[in-house]
Amino acid sequence: MKPLRLLDDVRRRVLIHRRLLGSLFAALAVWIVVQAATVPPPATVPVWTAARALPSGTVLGSDDFTRTGYAPGSVPLGAVRSLTGVVGRTLATPLGVREPITAADLAGSERLAGFPGRSAVAVRIPDPDVVALLTPGQRVALVASDPQGEREPVRIVDDAAVIAVPRRSTGAAAGSLTGRLVVFAVPAQLADEVAAAGTSRYLSVVWSR
Repeated sequence: MKPLRLLDDVRRRVLIHRRLLGSLFAALAVWIVVQAATVPPPATVPVWTAARALPSGTVLGSDDFTRTGYAPGSVPLGAVRSLTGVVGRTLATPLGVREPITAADLAGSERLAGFPGRSAVAVRIPDPDVVALLTPGQRVALVASDPQGEREPVRIVDDAAVIAVPRRSTGAAAGSLTGRLVVFAVPAQLADEVAAAGTSRYLSVVWSR
């Protein structure tokens, strides 16, 4: 009988204290929720990114951008933190949704400093491995070939200066385009011809110096 009395005694004690235990567990749960809610979120650095897919040649407006938070230390190099001096500029390289915009993505007259009498032209070089060898400041010749092979290749510029090699887009704006975009400083009188060749012919690069 003693074991039965001991079991009954334990049951009575549990019943007496169960409300207290329940209250304690409920209070603990509330405390955990409150603590989780009051912990500040990780600090982020706001960066301007594309609000939608933006093709190269877009004249940028303020509605083309949205702010995206990056963890400190992960902000892309050269990412734009202010739209001052960006709105109204022309995009030299395509941007995908939420891709950060950098100074290298913009085409502008300041890139022509040191190149009097020249115009900046952004053209697509079909071979990305060739573009990987280009760096700003290099002087190259541009040769236009007929993709159908019906016309002889023509050297359209003997001394084109590389002034920017925009980063490759990884977003939807890249679409099905092949090759990579390069911005050249070319003699102003040849700018239209170079731009036209970039859209209708296959451009090759020849290192002339």
